[in-house]
Amino acid sequence: MTEREQPTKRDAAERRELEAAGWEPKGHGAKTLWRSPADGRWYAHYQAVEMQTKGDRAEEEDRLLEEHGFERTAATDREQWVRREEGPRLYTRTQALMKARREAAS
Repeated sequence: MTEREQPTKRDAAERRELEAAGWEPKGHGAKTLWRSPADGRWYAHYQAVEMQTKGDRAEEEDRLLEEHGFERTAATDREQWVRREEGPRLYTRTQALMKARREAAS
């Protein structure tokens, strides 16, 4: 086994995280493939880690928006958010997240 193929502490942590989230490994080391619990497709290790990270981040962002009173609206074809107490003001997801984060920090 070459030095490059040696599993690192980060790889081991990523592997545990993926397995805990329901991903199924095939192989070991740098060439591990992972089956997604969402769609059943196989992905390279780096792709699986990236998909899991984005999924976790999206869940956290959705929770933050909900806690601060934002609701997704179907008013347009774009993803937009509204806050009922502010009236008809529409926010993009980024704008709503920025406002929710500012309020959470204060």
